[in-house]
Parts: sequence; structure tokens; C-alpha cells
Amino acid sequence: MSSMPIYEERLNASSPLIAGVSLWALAVGLVPGIILGGLWWLFALYIALTIGIIVSFFQMKVELFEDKLVIKLGLFYRKVIEVEKIQGCSPHKVLHPVRTYGGWGIRKGKDETFALTQAFINDAIKLETTEKTFVISSRTPENFCDAIKSVKR
Repeated sequence: MSSMPIYEERLNASSPLIAGVSLWALAVGLVPGIILGGLWWLFALYIALTIGIIVSFFQMKVELFEDKLVIKLGLFYRKVIEVEKIQGCSPHKVLHPVRTYGGWGIRKGKDETFALTQAFINDAIKLETTEKTFVISSRTPENFCDAIKSVKR
């Protein structure tokens, strides 16, 4: 096994999304501090939780090695798919992520696919394995599929 990935891609959350979530957290977090009379510890806890969520899911990293595909989403989630279990790969458009998956991130879709998607990235690959069908965000789905097909040969 090679320690260098054959294909690697990093997908960061968009800055407007991070700014919007932060401003929403600030606005909603101020309510207990102002209206409920000085519950500043609750405000601090809410802001810390929001920052934790943002940091935990800010970046998605995809690495393809000769024997496995590794998808990391944030600090805690890691999915390893053995290359030998991959049956097919094709570029895919995620047209309605909220309608199909209920949002972005780690989701099971109405169409029985398992999504690993980053916010506001509609390009993806559909990866069929012996166990499940995955939809994985990618800025260059054609290159990603070509890399998987080259490893499968």
C-alpha cells in the first residue's frame, strides 16, 4: 500500500455559510442574555457549541489510495471504503440536497443512497459498492471517477 494518495480533494464550507451561521448563533444566543435576564453562561455555551459544530464540519477531505477510499468530514467522521468493494462510479448532480437528503453532511436519502456532501456543492459522484450506494461531493467528479476506475483496473 502506498502512503501517498492517488487522488486527493479538500472541500471547505463556503465563507458566506460560516458567516451566516455565526451571525444566526450570535443573534439567537443573545436572547437568553438580554431577555431572560443575564443568563450569559447560556449565551457562552451556545456560542461555544456553534463554533464546535462549525469546526467539526468545516472541511471534507477525500483521499483515494490503491486499496481504499477515505472520506473525512470534519474532525470526527471518517468513512473507509475498500476499493475491491467498489462496483461503479459516475458523475452525479445533487439537484435538491434539502429535498433528497434533508440537507448537507452525512445523510441517508429518500432514494436509499448515503450522502457525504458539503454545503452548496452540487457536483458529486455516485459510488456503487457491494453494500451501499454513496453520493460524495466533488468539485471535479470526472477526475475523481477516472482515478477510481484507474485503481480498479
